[in-house]
Amino acid sequence: MHSTVSKAFIAAFALGITSAYPTPMGNSPNDNTDLIARLITTPTQIKRYRKLLTDDSGNKLLTGDRLTNATIWDFQQNGDAIPGGQGGSASSANLETFPYLINSGVTLTMGTLGPCGLFLPHVHPRANEFFVVTEGEVDFGTLLELGLYENLAPNPEIGGKLTKNKGTLFPKGSVHYQVNNNPECKPATIYATLTSEDAGSTPILMDPQPGNATVGMRKRVDAGDFESVRPVTPPHIAKVVDECLARCHAS
Repeated sequence: MHSTVSKAFIAAFALGITSAYPTPMGNSPNDNTDLIARLITTPTQIKRYRKLLTDDSGNKLLTGDRLTNATIWDFQQNGDAIPGGQGGSASSANLETFPYLINSGVTLTMGTLGPCGLFLPHVHPRANEFFVVTEGEVDFGTLLELGLYENLAPNPEIGGKLTKNKGTLFPKGSVHYQVNNNPECKPATIYATLTSEDAGSTPILMDPQPGNATVGMRKRVDAGDFESVRPVTPPHIAKVVDECLARCHAS
């Protein structure tokens, strides 16, 4: 089960390249670890920008593609394809993929969610998330920390539907999920802003057996992958996806 469930999860978008020059962001999905380590140990923010934006002398601004790659994130170019019958893609600009964001307190993800596609329940341990739909519609649910009711009774799930140009907040530490249950079986386009350049993402599993999922990976599945993650999907969400798959003939 490990391989099928892991296959249904989208990786945390570790895009960018590391080279001898401080311009790793751009066209190749390589590792920024060494550059980030150098930036973190640099004492001031302006000196971090110096490492990112100037040449080896530290006295000349980068030019051309090197400056572009260091300062501009191309969501379309750097998107990851999503496996499954309905397709889709997602791209996340964060500290790991786009080091220019260091100490900015910002991560931004853009993606498309195919009909019946699902972001499984998860938690961001270090960030609030503001989730916006720009095309189509997405249903959501969120569960806040215990204490919403004065008597400490179990919290209700806060649910709703986001249509074009509407958004909602998922507070830091809250459990939340999103599903494209569009009655017309159309894809949705989403933007998610998180209040940390290193927000983290922890899946909430119904069947947390060792090896069933990869912690820290974005949890998204389209129609063709649903059976592989059914065991870790809460029953009320699985029911919505099943009804959607039947309606959209996407099983």
